Amino acid sequence: MRFIKASLLLSLSLLTLGLAGCQSSGQKSTASFKNSSSQSSSYSAKEPDAAVTSSATSHKEEAQTYHPQAKLTKSTRYKKSGNLKKAGQYTFDKVGTQLTLSTIKHPQTTIKSGNLTYKVTTVRVIKNTAKTAAAKRMAAQALNLAQIKSPYYTLQVKFTIYNRGKQAVTTDGIQSIRLSGNRQLNAANQLSDASAGKTIPAKGKLATFATGLASEKTNPNLKTVKIKFAGAFADKKQVVKPTTWLKLTL
Repeated sequence: MRFIKASLLLSLSLLTLGLAGCQSSGQKSTASFKNSSSQSSSYSAKEPDAAVTSSATSHKEEAQTYHPQAKLTKSTRYKKSGNLKKAGQYTFDKVGTQLTLSTIKHPQTTIKSGNLTYKVTTVRVIKNTAKTAAAKRMAAQALNLAQIKSPYYTLQVKFTIYNRGKQAVTTDGIQSIRLSGNRQLNAANQLSDASAGKTIPAKGKLATFATGLASEKTNPNLKTVKIKFAGAFADKKQVVKPTTWLKLTL
């Protein structure tokens, strides 16, 4: 199982992108996503489309006080719900980060390992613009950075894991995401994985996502990304091996 110490680290979207074992949950917080569980060297989130929220006492008040200018909420590109589906649409989180959808693809690509099938349904690149000092500070904390430059871009991958086996298994989520120039995102390097540590019932499925830091200041203009999913466990034993690299075209 993956052992990760709970900490005050704020988790980033994103989205959020391989240690062996299963992940334990810690404090709730997020950067680039809503309602995440934070770990010491990684962060995970339950819902996409928010930049930074925190349940930590010292940040809770400021995380709830940001309101965008009225003129920005009147645009047809503004989505109050945060359900970003088309390039150019944007939303705001509660500490002052504007999230603008830059790229979206729906590859519907699958890869198998053992009794598990992984289907990648959506890949998105989101531009995050910090409007407040709190937004920038909290994003940096979430990403284990001393500071972060705004805007910063996050890569979000939505996927479903299907368990064809007769026993429930606990997934270790994504082992690594490889970006341009062989840069990799993983649990110890700016990857938020909502799937890690989740149990998939026998003959069941898990719809989830992961998000990581793709770039600071400049649009990464990603053409392809590669994903390797980690193993899965039952009774503290690995019963599903990691996958090979799955290539996705953006």
